[in-house]
Amino acid sequence: MAATQALMSAQTVRAPAASTSGRRTAAAAAAARRPALARPASRRGPAPPRALNELMMLADLDIDWSDPDTQVGALGAVLGLALGIGAPAFYASRDNRDEERLEELRALNRATKEETGEYMSQEEINAIRPARWTDRREFVDND
Repeated sequence: MAATQALMSAQTVRAPAASTSGRRTAAAAAAARRPALARPASRRGPAPPRALNELMMLADLDIDWSDPDTQVGALGAVLGLALGIGAPAFYASRDNRDEERLEELRALNRATKEETGEYMSQEEINAIRPARWTDRREFVDND
């Protein structure tokens, strides 16, 4: 025990008195108790990126995958990611395909106008391309 105390006293950093009254401040007292091996963070060198530290902390977690609550939570996370990315991607692809179909319909309508002199009727257009819910919206400026 005496050897441990001697070792600790040899490794501690002694801070000079910080005030003129001879009393130590709380920071000086804390610095005096700090072991010499524990340097301030600014002297340790470059720190790894914060995201890497967080990933390393997640890797250290011991997750019990046999727990039903954990399984439901993991399944919910996977489904949430899949739907959160997949649904907008699906709607964007359908919107792009509808734009192509609409352009083909316009070209057909122009060709019909050149041949017959009349545009296609609304019934003919609806038979080729049914109206979508976005076609029925009214864009009103209420300012």
